[in-house]
Amino acid sequence: MSNKGNFQSNKKFEIIHLLDNSQKICFIILIILGAISLSIRLYFFPNDLPFMGDALGYFWYANDISIIGYFPEGHISPTVTSPPPNNGWPGFLSIIFSFMDSRDFLDYINIQRLTTIIISTVTIFPAYLLSKKFMSNSFAIISAAAFVFAPRLMENSLLGVTEPLFLLLGIISMNLFLSERKNFIILSFVVAGLFSIVRYEGLLILIPFTIMYFVRFQKKKSTIIRYGLAMALFLLIILPMVAIRIETTGSDGLTSHIVHGPIYYAEMMDEEGNNILFDFISKGSSNLIKYLVIVSIPIFAIFIPYGLFDLFKNRDFKKWTMIIFGVVFLIPAFYAYSRGFEDTRYLFILYPIMCLMVGYTIKRLEQKIRKPRISFYFPLAGIIFFSVLFASITINDFENDKEMYEISKDIHKLTETINREYEGLMYLKWSGNKITNHFPVLHSELYDGNVKKIKYIGTEDKNFHDIETYLEYGKSQGLTHLVLNGNNLGIKIFHEVFVNENKYPFLEKIYDSSEVGFKTKVKIFEINYNTFENEN
Repeated sequence: MSNKGNFQSNKKFEIIHLLDNSQKICFIILIILGAISLSIRLYFFPNDLPFMGDALGYFWYANDISIIGYFPEGHISPTVTSPPPNNGWPGFLSIIFSFMDSRDFLDYINIQRLTTIIISTVTIFPAYLLSKKFMSNSFAIISAAAFVFAPRLMENSLLGVTEPLFLLLGIISMNLFLSERKNFIILSFVVAGLFSIVRYEGLLILIPFTIMYFVRFQKKKSTIIRYGLAMALFLLIILPMVAIRIETTGSDGLTSHIVHGPIYYAEMMDEEGNNILFDFISKGSSNLIKYLVIVSIPIFAIFIPYGLFDLFKNRDFKKWTMIIFGVVFLIPAFYAYSRGFEDTRYLFILYPIMCLMVGYTIKRLEQKIRKPRISFYFPLAGIIFFSVLFASITINDFENDKEMYEISKDIHKLTETINREYEGLMYLKWSGNKITNHFPVLHSELYDGNVKKIKYIGTEDKNFHDIETYLEYGKSQGLTHLVLNGNNLGIKIFHEVFVNENKYPFLEKIYDSSEVGFKTKVKIFEINYNTFENEN
């Protein structure tokens, strides 16, 4: 009797038992894990570094909205060739910008990055609540930790783009839909509307929601009425944004993108024949498998085999919802990969399902070994350790990017026109006097007559086998300078000039970044066309 009493007393202090019986302790641990995750993100934070890529368009769109108070029409200029595909993220960001009182554009860039970092970190809480619908508290914590420490999500949160908000809204929507309370289920369609205006593929969430809603509640009159109410609320969220998109861009930003896929395939089949369909399927399938493997490394790879088995075992409406959700959201990823758009971001929406597989596997491990401390602490420590290790390897070298930005300021001062093959061109777009001295400023006003314009002369539709032929063309286009970094998109004629500059007397080196203290090597050459013509 005494031994049994001691066993039960010891069990009360086992970590898994404690967590499964105390929601308060669970949330304390989640806060600690969130704080650790936030610290890691802040450690890698690229302070005062301008955006490149997609974040550039979101930044300027949000900036313009915050200044003029409405969504601008068109939004095309030398720095952004088209408006963002959806208005949800820049609209949300513009609210934050409107409360800022700063004349430094880098402060706005930093706050955009900080916003995505915070959103990505706090998603640990809805990720935990979602996992808790499938397993006990302790294993749900491990599942949520796998999400918040996923290296690619940590890296993505530093970029200032849409995925953190998209994932947060998607997971909240799934939580509400799987609730036992019918009012919460209706509310899930409201959040699904917000989910859809952040990224257009979010519209696909209606497929699993609609199927599982009627599987769960059957086709009764009251069920249909509640579904109609849910859809009305969903449309109430997206239709105003659809109207704005049509007015400002000419397309709705939702169905226009989804419908474009089948139209694109049909047009390509008309032009190339039926064989092109096989090429699409082959490329899409191979890239889908390839990137599924990539996004599962390093945390999820060892957990997926058993976790996938457990997900399909003893299926109830919750598991079926997650399965259909995963299959549906493979469609936009397959489409992107079939067209050669190779990016892991298309599969981030599957991370909540992968995290369930982590929890399932750890739960099975505990059932086998019956050692709660090992089953909880060891996987949790392993997730954090390997995430930090992998992130330190894969996250971009922002110090190099910062040097590229600083060098771009010198390039802007010293040149009139440069070759477009220079890989730091995007940073030149942040180097004008208008943005540094008169911010906040409308995007359309950045390149007015008072600001020096840099023309990007390049090799489009031209094949150049030597630097002399290139410069003959460059002269006709008004090219005055070459900016070289030793690679220049892998074009050999530029690499030859970079390493053997003395062979070209018509190129006068006026700048060498290594001579002014930078580790990143960039050289600027002024072209002397008089010498060039005499030499040739």
